[in-house]
Amino acid sequence: MRLAVCGNSQRETEQLCRWLEQVADLYSVQARCTPWRDFHPVVEAPAGTWQAAFIGLGGSKGFLAARTLRQVDKRCAIVLIDDTPQYAVQGVRLHFTDFIVRPVEFRHIVRSMHLILGRM
Repeated sequence: MRLAVCGNSQRETEQLCRWLEQVADLYSVQARCTPWRDFHPVVEAPAGTWQAAFIGLGGSKGFLAARTLRQVDKRCAIVLIDDTPQYAVQGVRLHFTDFIVRPVEFRHIVRSMHLILGRM
């Protein structure tokens, strides 16, 4: 499973990657997590490159990245990470797999991965 992680900070992005790899191990799924500080490489990749994307860029930038990815790749599971709950409602319309309100905890990542794996 190829996972893209876009975060506000290097620290947050690396932590998300570590947690995602731990959860993948729990579910006996091979996962390769690629951290990004910008969303352009994620949305510019050919459709099907990513099975899931965790986007935590914050505010309208993060939502725009997730919306753009949805337009480019209809099948990619998208998890938006933000501290603005209003994006959760809009995310439902765009068929995001999950929405995590900051601060992110390990249990949130477990829930999101469970939802992603249930779709596959």
